[in-house]
Amino acid sequence: MTTISLPAVKKVALYQLALLLPASAALLGWNRVTAYSVLLGGLIQILPQAWFARQAFRFAGARRVQSIVSAMYWGETGKVVLSAVLFTATFLMVNPLYVGALFSGFVAMILVQWFWVFKILKPEAQVK
Repeated sequence: MTTISLPAVKKVALYQLALLLPASAALLGWNRVTAYSVLLGGLIQILPQAWFARQAFRFAGARRVQSIVSAMYWGETGKVVLSAVLFTATFLMVNPLYVGALFSGFVAMILVQWFWVFKILKPEAQVK
């Protein structure tokens, strides 16, 4: 039994979805193609990152180091492959598509992810 708590980074995908879904819905009133392009770009970032978080944080404790390292490699490999598959499928199957909006949604979700990971992992002692 481990006394080290798992980081709350698994919740980051929920925070991202809580921002992405209303933002995409708001864009519907402006332009439907832009709205679903942003949504798809955001999902292309969120889903592989959620896969990575699930894999990487399955194990804890010094006795599980080999399992942790293996899970990190498996998670990162799956994240890259899943991202490539989702981008490829989107470019092949979605027409019309605003590529700028797709990548804007993708990059926006990366920034949201960084913000929340930093906020979650920042020690309380540094907060003043």
